Amino acid sequence: MRSPLLPLFMLLAAFNVQSREVEVLVGMDKPPYVNSANDSGFEVDLVRAILSDMGHSAKVLYLPYGRTTKVINQEAVDIALTLTPSHAVSEDILSNPYIAYQNVAITRSDRNLHIDSIEALKTKSVVAFQTATSVLGRRFEATLSSQPTYLEMAKQARQVDMLMLGSVDVAVMDRNIFSYFKLNDDRYKTDDVVFHELFPISTYRAAIPNKELREAFNHSLSVIIESGRYQALLEKYGLKWSESESVFATLSN
Repeated sequence: MRSPLLPLFMLLAAFNVQSREVEVLVGMDKPPYVNSANDSGFEVDLVRAILSDMGHSAKVLYLPYGRTTKVINQEAVDIALTLTPSHAVSEDILSNPYIAYQNVAITRSDRNLHIDSIEALKTKSVVAFQTATSVLGRRFEATLSSQPTYLEMAKQARQVDMLMLGSVDVAVMDRNIFSYFKLNDDRYKTDDVVFHELFPISTYRAAIPNKELREAFNHSLSVIIESGRYQALLEKYGLKWSESESVFATLSN
Protein backbone atom coordinates (compact mmCIF):
# COMPACT_ATOMS: atom_id res chain seq x y z
CA MET A 1 0.00 0.00 0.00
CA ARG A 2 1.40 3.37 -1.02
CA SER A 3 2.19 5.66 1.91
CA PRO A 4 0.27 9.00 1.90
CA LEU A 5 3.52 10.62 3.05
CA LEU A 6 5.39 9.65 -0.12
CA PRO A 7 4.33 12.69 -2.19
CA LEU A 8 5.47 14.93 0.67
CA PHE A 9 8.86 13.20 0.83
CA MET A 10 9.22 13.55 -2.94
CA LEU A 11 8.39 17.27 -2.75
CA LEU A 12 10.91 17.85 0.03
CA ALA A 13 13.58 15.93 -1.86
CA ALA A 14 13.03 18.03 -4.97
CA PHE A 15 13.08 21.22 -2.90
CA ASN A 16 16.39 20.26 -1.27
CA VAL A 17 18.01 19.56 -4.63
CA GLN A 18 17.07 23.05 -5.83
CA SER A 19 18.14 24.76 -2.61
CA ARG A 20 21.69 26.05 -2.63
CA GLU A 21 24.10 28.64 -1.32
CA VAL A 22 23.72 31.82 -3.39
CA GLU A 23 26.75 34.11 -3.68
CA VAL A 24 25.79 37.75 -3.09
CA LEU A 25 28.24 40.57 -3.82
CA VAL A 26 27.86 43.60 -1.55
CA GLY A 27 29.71 46.92 -1.43
CA MET A 28 31.74 47.39 1.73
CA ASP A 29 30.88 49.51 4.76
CA LYS A 30 27.71 51.47 4.09
CA PRO A 31 26.00 51.26 7.47
CA PRO A 32 23.14 51.10 8.24
CA TYR A 33 22.63 49.48 4.82
CA VAL A 34 25.75 47.30 4.89
CA ASN A 35 28.17 46.71 7.76
CA SER A 36 30.87 44.29 6.69
CA ALA A 37 32.50 44.33 10.13
CA ASN A 38 29.64 42.39 11.69
CA ASP A 39 28.08 40.94 8.53
CA SER A 40 24.81 42.83 8.95
CA GLY A 41 22.84 45.85 7.78
CA PHE A 42 19.48 46.49 6.14
CA GLU A 43 20.45 45.22 2.69
CA VAL A 44 22.30 42.20 4.04
CA ASP A 45 19.40 41.19 6.29
CA LEU A 46 16.86 41.82 3.52
CA VAL A 47 18.61 39.71 0.90
CA ARG A 48 19.09 36.92 3.43
CA ALA A 49 15.36 36.99 4.20
CA ILE A 50 14.48 37.00 0.49
CA LEU A 51 16.74 34.05 -0.26
CA SER A 52 15.63 32.17 2.85
CA ASP A 53 12.00 32.44 1.73
CA MET A 54 13.14 31.02 -1.62
CA GLY A 55 14.75 28.05 0.16
CA HIS A 56 18.34 29.25 -0.32
CA SER A 57 21.11 30.45 1.95
CA ALA A 58 23.27 33.50 1.23
CA LYS A 59 27.04 33.63 1.03
CA VAL A 60 27.76 37.35 1.34
CA LEU A 61 30.95 38.58 -0.33
CA TYR A 62 32.22 42.10 0.38
CA LEU A 63 34.08 44.07 -2.27
CA PRO A 64 34.80 47.79 -2.87
CA TYR A 65 31.70 49.18 -4.56
CA GLY A 66 33.53 50.38 -7.66
CA ARG A 67 34.44 46.79 -8.63
CA THR A 68 30.89 45.40 -8.41
CA THR A 69 29.87 45.86 -12.04
CA LYS A 70 32.98 44.15 -13.42
CA VAL A 71 32.42 41.07 -11.27
CA ILE A 72 28.70 40.70 -12.03
CA ASN A 73 29.21 41.31 -15.76
CA GLN A 74 31.61 38.36 -15.71
CA GLU A 75 28.85 36.36 -13.95
CA ALA A 76 31.39 35.44 -11.28
CA VAL A 77 28.67 35.64 -8.59
CA ASP A 78 24.92 35.01 -8.52
CA ILE A 79 23.74 38.42 -7.26
CA ALA A 80 25.24 41.88 -6.94
CA LEU A 81 23.45 44.50 -4.84
CA THR A 82 22.86 48.26 -5.08
CA LEU A 83 22.98 48.76 -8.83
CA THR A 84 21.14 50.76 -11.51
CA PRO A 85 21.31 50.82 -15.32
CA SER A 86 23.75 53.74 -14.99
CA HIS A 87 26.31 51.29 -13.58
CA ALA A 88 26.95 49.74 -17.00
CA VAL A 89 25.02 46.56 -16.34
CA SER A 90 22.26 45.35 -18.62
CA GLU A 91 18.81 46.40 -17.44
CA ASP A 92 17.62 42.95 -18.49
CA ILE A 93 19.37 41.34 -15.51
CA LEU A 94 18.22 43.85 -12.89
CA SER A 95 15.61 42.95 -10.28
CA ASN A 96 12.73 45.15 -9.20
CA PRO A 97 13.82 48.09 -6.99
CA TYR A 98 14.41 46.86 -3.45
CA ILE A 99 15.93 49.88 -1.65
CA ALA A 100 15.98 53.67 -1.92
CA TYR A 101 18.86 55.96 -1.08
CA GLN A 102 18.51 59.72 -0.58
CA ASN A 103 21.75 61.37 -1.60
CA VAL A 104 22.18 64.91 -0.34
CA ALA A 105 24.84 67.61 -0.22
CA ILE A 106 25.86 68.15 3.41
CA THR A 107 27.57 71.16 4.94
CA ARG A 108 28.47 72.26 8.45
CA SER A 109 25.93 74.76 9.81
CA ASP A 110 28.66 77.09 11.06
CA ARG A 111 29.95 77.53 7.49
CA ASN A 112 26.68 79.21 6.41
CA LEU A 113 27.07 77.96 2.84
CA HIS A 114 24.20 78.68 0.45
CA ILE A 115 23.78 75.71 -1.89
CA ASP A 116 20.53 75.58 -3.83
CA SER A 117 21.67 73.87 -7.04
CA ILE A 118 24.16 71.35 -8.35
CA GLU A 119 25.97 74.18 -10.13
CA ALA A 120 26.60 75.88 -6.78
CA LEU A 121 28.92 72.98 -5.93
CA LYS A 122 31.35 74.00 -8.66
CA THR A 123 33.07 76.59 -6.49
CA LYS A 124 33.26 74.29 -3.45
CA SER A 125 35.57 71.49 -2.41
CA VAL A 126 33.46 68.33 -2.56
CA VAL A 127 33.95 64.74 -1.47
CA ALA A 128 31.45 62.15 -2.72
CA PHE A 129 30.87 58.42 -2.65
CA GLN A 130 32.44 56.13 -5.24
CA THR A 131 30.58 56.17 -8.63
CA ALA A 132 28.71 59.40 -7.71
CA THR A 133 29.32 60.94 -11.13
CA SER A 134 27.62 57.91 -12.70
CA VAL A 135 24.70 57.74 -10.29
CA LEU A 136 23.76 61.38 -9.72
CA GLY A 137 23.08 62.38 -13.32
CA ARG A 138 24.65 64.27 -16.17
CA ARG A 139 24.40 67.70 -14.54
CA PHE A 140 26.39 66.51 -11.56
CA GLU A 141 28.97 64.80 -13.75
CA ALA A 142 29.33 67.81 -16.06
CA THR A 143 29.66 70.20 -13.12
CA LEU A 144 32.14 68.30 -10.98
CA SER A 145 33.96 65.47 -12.74
CA SER A 146 36.76 67.70 -14.06
CA GLN A 147 37.06 69.90 -10.98
CA PRO A 148 40.41 69.57 -9.13
CA THR A 149 38.59 70.08 -5.81
CA TYR A 150 36.27 67.10 -6.41
CA LEU A 151 37.09 63.68 -4.93
CA GLU A 152 35.33 60.31 -4.73
CA MET A 153 36.21 57.69 -2.14
CA ALA A 154 35.06 54.22 -1.14
CA LYS A 155 35.31 54.68 2.65
CA GLN A 156 32.31 56.77 3.57
CA ALA A 157 33.34 57.21 7.21
CA ARG A 158 36.29 59.14 5.83
CA GLN A 159 33.88 61.45 3.96
CA VAL A 160 32.26 62.34 7.27
CA ASP A 161 35.66 63.01 8.85
CA MET A 162 36.71 65.28 6.00
CA LEU A 163 33.54 67.35 6.25
CA MET A 164 33.35 67.63 10.02
CA LEU A 165 37.07 68.43 10.39
CA GLY A 166 36.84 71.15 7.75
CA SER A 167 38.95 69.48 5.06
CA VAL A 168 36.18 69.97 2.48
CA ASP A 169 33.18 72.27 2.11
CA VAL A 170 30.64 69.63 1.10
CA ALA A 171 30.08 65.89 1.45
CA VAL A 172 27.73 64.24 -1.04
CA MET A 173 26.34 60.97 0.27
CA ASP A 174 23.22 59.21 1.50
CA ARG A 175 21.69 60.96 4.49
CA ASN A 176 21.19 57.73 6.46
CA ILE A 177 24.83 56.69 6.01
CA PHE A 178 26.02 60.14 7.05
CA SER A 179 23.75 60.20 10.12
CA TYR A 180 24.95 56.75 11.18
CA PHE A 181 28.62 57.74 11.19
CA LYS A 182 28.01 61.17 12.72
CA LEU A 183 25.80 59.98 15.57
CA ASN A 184 28.18 57.14 16.41
CA ASP A 185 31.20 59.43 16.69
CA ASP A 186 31.44 61.40 19.95
CA ARG A 187 33.51 64.07 18.20
CA TYR A 188 30.66 65.10 15.90
CA LYS A 189 27.32 63.98 17.33
CA THR A 190 26.39 67.43 18.73
CA ASP A 191 27.62 69.46 15.72
CA ASP A 192 24.89 70.84 13.47
CA VAL A 193 24.81 70.19 9.74
CA VAL A 194 22.56 71.19 6.84
CA PHE A 195 21.14 68.71 4.33
CA HIS A 196 20.77 70.31 0.91
CA GLU A 197 18.30 68.17 -1.05
CA LEU A 198 19.65 68.60 -4.58
CA PHE A 199 18.94 65.09 -5.84
CA PRO A 200 15.81 62.93 -6.14
CA ILE A 201 15.58 59.74 -4.14
CA SER A 202 17.38 56.97 -6.03
CA THR A 203 16.10 53.42 -6.19
CA TYR A 204 18.55 50.55 -6.50
CA ARG A 205 18.21 47.02 -7.80
CA ALA A 206 20.02 43.72 -7.63
CA ALA A 207 21.80 42.37 -10.72
CA ILE A 208 20.84 38.71 -11.15
CA PRO A 209 21.88 37.15 -14.48
CA ASN A 210 19.88 33.93 -13.94
CA LYS A 211 16.28 34.60 -15.03
CA GLU A 212 14.63 32.02 -12.74
CA LEU A 213 16.56 33.26 -9.72
CA ARG A 214 15.70 36.88 -10.61
CA GLU A 215 11.98 36.21 -10.97
CA ALA A 216 11.88 34.28 -7.69
CA PHE A 217 13.80 37.13 -5.99
CA ASN A 218 11.22 39.66 -7.23
CA HIS A 219 8.33 37.55 -5.99
CA SER A 220 9.88 36.99 -2.56
CA LEU A 221 10.63 40.72 -2.26
CA SER A 222 7.01 41.66 -2.97
CA VAL A 223 5.76 39.18 -0.34
CA ILE A 224 8.16 40.62 2.27
CA ILE A 225 6.98 44.18 1.52
CA GLU A 226 3.29 43.25 1.65
CA SER A 227 3.67 41.27 4.88
CA GLY A 228 5.13 44.21 6.83
CA ARG A 229 8.51 42.55 7.32
CA TYR A 230 10.17 45.14 5.09
CA GLN A 231 8.84 48.02 7.23
CA ALA A 232 9.98 46.24 10.40
CA LEU A 233 13.48 45.99 8.95
CA LEU A 234 13.48 49.70 8.08
CA GLU A 235 12.56 50.49 11.68
CA LYS A 236 15.20 48.12 13.06
CA TYR A 237 17.93 50.07 11.27
CA GLY A 238 16.39 53.51 11.74
CA LEU A 239 16.22 54.28 8.03
CA LYS A 240 14.53 57.60 7.26
CA TRP A 241 14.03 59.81 4.25
CA SER A 242 12.79 63.39 4.00
CA GLU A 243 9.29 63.77 5.46
CA SER A 244 7.73 64.33 2.03
CA GLU A 245 9.00 61.02 0.65
CA SER A 246 7.64 57.51 1.04
CA VAL A 247 9.99 54.64 0.38
CA PHE A 248 7.11 52.42 -0.69
CA ALA A 249 5.85 54.99 -3.21
CA THR A 250 9.41 55.29 -4.52
CA LEU A 251 9.85 51.52 -4.87
CA SER A 252 6.58 51.19 -6.77
CA ASN A 253 7.60 53.74 -9.42
